[in-house]
Amino acid sequence: MHTATFFIATARSGTQWVCHSLRTVFGDLLAIEHEPIKYAYSPKRCLRNPSALATLRTYPMVRRHLDKIHRTLKDRPYVEVGFPAFAAAPLLLEEFGSHLRLVHLTRHPLRTAASIVTHRWFDPRERPDIMADVALTPTDHGVRLHHYAGRWPQMSPFEKALFNWTEVHLYGLEVRDQSIIPVLRVRFEDLLTQKAAGFAFLDFLDLPHRFEWGTAATTKVDNFQKKTENKIDWSTTRTLPEMADLAVALGYDLEAVSERKLRSRYYESLAEKTERRLKRFGRRIATYCGRSFALMIGEQWWILTLGT
Repeated sequence: MHTATFFIATARSGTQWVCHSLRTVFGDLLAIEHEPIKYAYSPKRCLRNPSALATLRTYPMVRRHLDKIHRTLKDRPYVEVGFPAFAAAPLLLEEFGSHLRLVHLTRHPLRTAASIVTHRWFDPRERPDIMADVALTPTDHGVRLHHYAGRWPQMSPFEKALFNWTEVHLYGLEVRDQSIIPVLRVRFEDLLTQKAAGFAFLDFLDLPHRFEWGTAATTKVDNFQKKTENKIDWSTTRTLPEMADLAVALGYDLEAVSERKLRSRYYESLAEKTERRLKRFGRRIATYCGRSFALMIGEQWWILTLGT
């Protein structure tokens, strides 16, 4: 049986790019999917929770998906890219045994958290699905940083996103330390900028070094890029010392990313938002008018043709 590879990662950590690049360059060798059952893995309930994982294993959507992977592995390796399966590592080990591979994919915490804020993760009115199945909080069964529960209501969405980043990657390190199967830890930034990291990633997946992989970094892949009109207080990173320590352990410098660049990428003022919407509305009107004009010309040509 071939290998099955899953990812331990947060949302907004480059998994879309990884999936697109693997599918483009190695689609002839692998079966590749990006979050095929969405949030059905329910990491919020299943993190470090054996009883919840046992129930999850029999959940019809998950069971059908796992059975499908077993059938796929008879013919070719399978790679599932995305973040929702991270807490299911023990279940996946029971399913696939020595054929399982795990990639612990990280991305700079400030960029990850800011991007999560733009997707309104911690706004129950906007994302009840995320709040129910994915977004970790200090009162969840499997988290380690329970001591944030008292100040959770006063924490900003950015702080909560940093908390989520910390919990996911603490678990990633834990899985790597305790695992009996291969686990590769790689930074998303390194996949884009360091050939050695990219080729080590391919070696881990038992893939050949194809020239096209070296050029994949020039392709930007983000189907859900957003901005937020809510200002982010970047200084709040100091309120989560565990995050700061973990960032250093994973090779990240919190001072290396300028506040100006972060604000430019993730913040959008009300005036900028209004201008963007007006431009989009103008493009739609122009497209509609252009099509209407083309239809009118076509109708006139048809009438003249029939008349002659």
